[in-house]
Amino acid sequence: MNLNRIAALCFLLLVACDSGAPPQVIVVYAPDQIEKGLREWADDSGFEVTLVTGDIAVLTDTIITKQDSPRADVLVTSNAIDIWRAGDEGALRPITGDALTTIPDELRDPEGLWAAFGKRYVNIAVGPQAEALLPRNYEDLGDEERAGQLCLVTSALPVSRVVMSMLIQDHGVKSAERIVRRWVRNLAQEPFATEAELIAALASGDCDYGIVVHPLQAPGVVRIKPVPAYVDIYAVGVSRHAGNADGAQAFVDWMLNERSVETPAGTNGRNVGVAGWRDEEARLLAERAGYR
Repeated sequence: MNLNRIAALCFLLLVACDSGAPPQVIVVYAPDQIEKGLREWADDSGFEVTLVTGDIAVLTDTIITKQDSPRADVLVTSNAIDIWRAGDEGALRPITGDALTTIPDELRDPEGLWAAFGKRYVNIAVGPQAEALLPRNYEDLGDEERAGQLCLVTSALPVSRVVMSMLIQDHGVKSAERIVRRWVRNLAQEPFATEAELIAALASGDCDYGIVVHPLQAPGVVRIKPVPAYVDIYAVGVSRHAGNADGAQAFVDWMLNERSVETPAGTNGRNVGVAGWRDEEARLLAERAGYR
């Protein structure tokens, strides 16, 4: 057990002793995709945690509109968009623990409202039957020689909008829209509902190229990190209306200490919050480009 974790636990014990009551439960709202791992992690933390899981966009909305019941102390998201929304809508309070300073600037809110405890590169996935000339970046997927070879997940999934948001930031709206229109022109099939379906299509040879963030592996499918690379994150923040704010701060500090992340390699240094800031523009771009 490291010193930061010991300090956090001692803090909670002191609060309990002063109040004459046992430590309060920390209520954590989190995406159902990572429930199992997060529950095991929380059980090992020494904190008393209640997990509320479900669709993270819906859970984030309930916290923003103060409809969360039980009241959330901590919000954990599986993407940059939802944690940014929570911060932008005033649903989070600044993280006060020292661990925040160990998180790279690229992976945390400039005002300290949220921070990443994990990162994932948004890679280009290549199937076993793809040509030897591999794409170097996301734009290359729209080249004419890849007509009928590209598969994507639906633009409704955060990974798709993270990429489009970053393309808008890097190239401007018009150029980014041209890139996405070229993707749509090259599609082998309609966009998939899940990344698991996309990866299966790559492995079977139904398509040769795709964009994925999920770590799921499949025979013959390799991943290429584009230049520049984009990333998405697992993120955490303390609810502005937390019933157990002190416990929440200690728990988040513990999380960031236990799962500290390094600066992403090969990116252009943009803050991942751009994905949230540009999200509505990305939604409208996808609609105009016919990317469903």
